[in-house]
Amino acid sequence: MLQRLSQIVFGPNHRWWALAVAALATFMVTTDAGLLSISLPVIVTEFKTDLATGGWLPFVYALVTGSLYLPCGRLSDLFGRKRTLSAGFTIYVATSLLAGFSQSMGQVIFFRGLQAAGSALMMANTFALVTALFSPAERGRAMGLSGGMISALGFVMGPALGGFITYTFGWRSVFYVSCCLGVVGLLGARLILFDDKPAHAKRGDPFDFFGTATFAFGLTVLLLALTAGQKGLWNHPLVQAGFVLAALFIAGFLLWEARTPHPLLDLALFRIRLFAAGNIARLSSFVSVSMNQLLMPFFLQLALGLDTFQSGLLVATSSIGLGVLSPFTGYLSDRIGARLLSSAGLTLMALAFFTLGMLDLDASRFDAALRLGLLGVGFGLFQTPNNNALMSSLPPDRLGVGSSFLSIVRSLGLSFGVAIASAIVNVQLVAVSGRTSLDALGKSSASEHGGALLAAFISGYRYACWTSVAICLVGAIAASVRAVRPVGD
Repeated sequence: MLQRLSQIVFGPNHRWWALAVAALATFMVTTDAGLLSISLPVIVTEFKTDLATGGWLPFVYALVTGSLYLPCGRLSDLFGRKRTLSAGFTIYVATSLLAGFSQSMGQVIFFRGLQAAGSALMMANTFALVTALFSPAERGRAMGLSGGMISALGFVMGPALGGFITYTFGWRSVFYVSCCLGVVGLLGARLILFDDKPAHAKRGDPFDFFGTATFAFGLTVLLLALTAGQKGLWNHPLVQAGFVLAALFIAGFLLWEARTPHPLLDLALFRIRLFAAGNIARLSSFVSVSMNQLLMPFFLQLALGLDTFQSGLLVATSSIGLGVLSPFTGYLSDRIGARLLSSAGLTLMALAFFTLGMLDLDASRFDAALRLGLLGVGFGLFQTPNNNALMSSLPPDRLGVGSSFLSIVRSLGLSFGVAIASAIVNVQLVAVSGRTSLDALGKSSASEHGGALLAAFISGYRYACWTSVAICLVGAIAASVRAVRPVGD
């Protein structure tokens, strides 16, 4: 029986079994945010803390993952996908279990930060693992399954699963479920993946600790400044000093990477036109998507009068296109290349944002769902072909760094999008309420300026949609100036 099972797993279809391990890692990470976001109010209530303190749970996760993606990718290139992915699952399992046993909010936040280190190790390997396992003829389809479809499934299922688990078994069970999934992933990584320590990795190759520290500090300060800024503190001296300090450290990191013989991030990768242009397009897509994720729930609840459940269902329609189309567009990118699909997808996203900007107070739910669905279709056309082209353009000894850089671009795009959307809407709100925060909208109905405040938000929402149109078109141009087929096809 064991011999037969071994023949099945390690036979001609081994790459698809290995893909299941990468897909599980992706599913765990993408569902994780939704699982915990639903549980957050319950955790805050149990420990009798405030929402600002509870907000550190998602924030510390974003800080740690953003800071560690790049060094984790370099470790993957040095020690192999199996070792680093297994280490990621191990850390994730241990810290999930410890977080479930936490006796204070501080402990939950601390273990959540450690959990993020395991997440970074896993996500730094997913694209790299798929690129290494699959030939160019199958790579797009594999990325569409493990990245696009599984990611969309995770984003949609996360809040629903989190609500069910928390309601039925309590918030600690959310972490226990993550722990159990991590055990399955760890066993899969240890038993299914081949030992793949790169031949190019010489004993004693130095790790760029100085570059790691410089990058982590610069990115952390940048994210802190963006978070404070979106709350209406753009003109605060500490926020402005944060942006200056972040710029100095990131510039110092780039100078160091250009000179050190063993860089954390090989800047020569950006001489690959496909990689550089593809990341510009990727950044454009996530900035615009993040702007919609922030503002659309406000629009649906305040302008159309929907409750949180109804607005959540409508927002979820934008993920359907990504989940359904990703395997298909991945297959197409293996046949016709990424340029046409990527540029068409971003152009369609621009059209979707243009139509979303035309919504008004008389819009129906169907109007909103149709436009959000169009946005999801555009994102589904773009995402997997672009990822396939990006990873296929890289040399084998830089797959880990390339995979982790894609995750960094996603994180930065999401952060920049929130900051840009907040800034655009706040400009409109301050003229009415004197408050430079989206929090002012929460009390708009009870305020004597409620009608004017809502009108100001609608105006800011439309400006944000027009800005997203421009950002998507810039990305579409970047996607169209690349080689027709990925390097190595």
